[in-house]
Amino acid sequence: MLKGLLKTIGKIYFGHKIVLWMILTVLPVGVSVFMLEMFSSEIVQHIPVGILKQDKSQLADKLERALQSSPVLDVVLNCHDMSECEHAVIRGDLQTFVVLPTDLERHALRLESPVIPVYSSGQNYLTNMFATKEIRAVITSVGSGLFAASYDDPVKTEIHSVGNIEGNYQGFLALGLVSAMFHLAAMLVAVYIASFPLRDKRVREFFNYAERSWVTLGVAAFVPAVVILWLEYMGCYAYTHRMLMPMGFEEFVMVSVAQLLMVICCFGAGITFVGVTGVMRIATGVSGVIGGPAFAFAGQTFPVMAMPFAVRCFAFLLPLTHVLRVQSMMLLGDVGMAESWEVIKLMGGMALFWVLLGCFTIVLRWKYRLKHDSQLPVAIEDENVVTVDSLLKSLFEKIRRRK
Repeated sequence: MLKGLLKTIGKIYFGHKIVLWMILTVLPVGVSVFMLEMFSSEIVQHIPVGILKQDKSQLADKLERALQSSPVLDVVLNCHDMSECEHAVIRGDLQTFVVLPTDLERHALRLESPVIPVYSSGQNYLTNMFATKEIRAVITSVGSGLFAASYDDPVKTEIHSVGNIEGNYQGFLALGLVSAMFHLAAMLVAVYIASFPLRDKRVREFFNYAERSWVTLGVAAFVPAVVILWLEYMGCYAYTHRMLMPMGFEEFVMVSVAQLLMVICCFGAGITFVGVTGVMRIATGVSGVIGGPAFAFAGQTFPVMAMPFAVRCFAFLLPLTHVLRVQSMMLLGDVGMAESWEVIKLMGGMALFWVLLGCFTIVLRWKYRLKHDSQLPVAIEDENVVTVDSLLKSLFEKIRRRK
């Protein structure tokens, strides 16, 4: 079995497969490095926010009602302490939260311009702009009604970042883009490898190389590519991580496991597309349609919880959404460890589902093609039969001699 496995790997990966190695190595790594170099230097609605109400005054109640009535903001949580709100931001339940501090009304009545802290996620810069802008507008509107128009900014806001102390949004965006690149590349590689025996009508040849074992053929075809993409993914992630805080060992392990599961999920999906369609062009198109815009739905540029329900369901099915959650939570420290384990368990179930479905569909497709190819007529040369090829060759030879 080992001999057949090695022989099949050699045939699939080292038999003049320039295109395979292009999409396996050059495409994900090259594009990822190119995107990293680029990062050198309609109204959003229902953004989930929280309120930490430390002041029990009428002004605090009025501010709370104003925030709740805003069409841009969606107050989904009233926190009891800072820790509860911060954990909600880390989990992705909140985009931002507002702290109504103690003695808010008393300072305002004394014309001392109290400051209202606003804490927002350090990973969604674009959404933060809409949220903080709306919060400032609401607070300013309420504050302007308290005093004469000549008194500017009776209540001020103060913006803080949760989980991104340095404010390096480009680093978070680069990590997300690298993951999205490998998310798409894994599907394309799986489609190319799974459809190669079908496209070149070499199912019987590879089946014989694998000593007539579908398990050996599957392992030889897909496992090396999964390992190669995974190692490339980890390398690009570590290279990108230099923009942010140093990566700890626990973060490295958790994120590496999540990245491996994402690659396996995408491989299983790509194999399934080939098994169902049987045509490389169609399977590649399906992979592009699903994997191409995945980054827009993964929660990196816009929070998933603020999307419509149908879009949230689609985002939940994407492995990229979950691996980005793990990357984000692990970047925020030990507090995200428990949540990361839950996401990894979910990704493990997704990987198992796609692997089983992909193996089932591609084996059926390969068996069908193997049976179909065995029924095709085979050309056999006979001494008494003159084939068209030999007749044309002799004719061209005679013409050449006459010249």
